Amino acid sequence: MQTTSNAPAKAPATARHAVFVVLWLALAAQAVWMLLQHFHLREPWGSMWYPLTFAAPSLLLALTGGRVRWVSAMLRLPVAVAFLDAVADRLGLFGPHGTPGVSWGDFAHFIAYTAQVNSFLPSAAIPALAVLATICETLFGFALLLGVRISLTAMASAALLFLFGTAMTISGFSQFAYGVYLMAAGAMTLSTVDASLLSVDAVLSWRKKRECRTEAGC
Repeated sequence: MQTTSNAPAKAPATARHAVFVVLWLALAAQAVWMLLQHFHLREPWGSMWYPLTFAAPSLLLALTGGRVRWVSAMLRLPVAVAFLDAVADRLGLFGPHGTPGVSWGDFAHFIAYTAQVNSFLPSAAIPALAVLATICETLFGFALLLGVRISLTAMASAALLFLFGTAMTISGFSQFAYGVYLMAAGAMTLSTVDASLLSVDAVLSWRKKRECRTEAGC
């Protein structure tokens, strides 16, 4: 019988190289934006804590080339928290609209924000888009946090983030303020490396390998 590996299947070398090139480009673009904000516009570093949250683990992942498992797995956390934090905000779990630190406070304000970000879409499509985005962010957030189907979830998360960042750019918003493209590049990179430390995927793989050892010829 064929043995079962405890590690996820690796992406082809050429595809993995291309993904890391994209990650480095996203890091460089985000770094240039933050440097301009700080030195040219006198923006304090503390006001850019949100993109810095993703820049630090993304840089560490890029420097290690995905060869260090715990470094790769570490990037799952900020992306997952970003999704779940945004969902909790729009559901009013952090307080009503107007509360310090709350962006929306209820779903009605989130729908209004969705309309602004997707100003190029018909207004009739906005409520459904807001609901769909919320469902996707909730599923992807918990899946990344728990480590369920990491490669597939990471790629889907990258696609969602790329669409969000592009919509922001088309509608005249700065995606750099939230590091959306950087998050998308980081999530895409996660789909090509072993980020299964402390994950459901790792537990299921270990159980499958253990069961395989009990079978003859395995």
